[in-house]
Amino acid sequence: MITSISDYKILKKIKKQDMSAVMDWFNTRQSKYYKIGWAYLKSHQDVEDVFHNTIIKVHDKIGQLKEDSYFESWVTSIFINECRSIYRKRKTEEMENPEDSLDISQFQNKLEILEDLDQLDQIYKEIIILKYLQGYSQKEIAIILKLPVGTVKSRLYRGLLTLRKIIEGGEDIEV
Repeated sequence: MITSISDYKILKKIKKQDMSAVMDWFNTRQSKYYKIGWAYLKSHQDVEDVFHNTIIKVHDKIGQLKEDSYFESWVTSIFINECRSIYRKRKTEEMENPEDSLDISQFQNKLEILEDLDQLDQIYKEIIILKYLQGYSQKEIAIILKLPVGTVKSRLYRGLLTLRKIIEGGEDIEV
């Protein structure tokens, strides 16, 4: 959400297709978006690719933004779609060349909760990441993912139930 005068000024520049304004906006939110990208991709290079692709799309498609107050949600939606796209491409490549899919990043130490999150279905994982790692409200998540709020609530509930069973070591993790 656009909440400050400085955000409004930057958005005004972005709407004039000022690339440096787009980059400034992302620089102030870099860690937030990096966490989202890392949760999906777990690769610094892939996250950087997502940043690059998203910055270009925001610059080129700013005219499609319907309401200024939803700018951040709109950008987040683009960012997540870019993460999904790279994730799908990587999975397809891994299936085609399984011997090439070994990556050093797979062997890095991960936080236990991120490992547990990886076991969740994507539809639950992304909502939990947006809610608890990024602090978005259920309404904002609904806008970002283009889902009804009720669907966000039910997926959040089911995802948390499943995550709890995974953490507790339960075998019966289907909800």
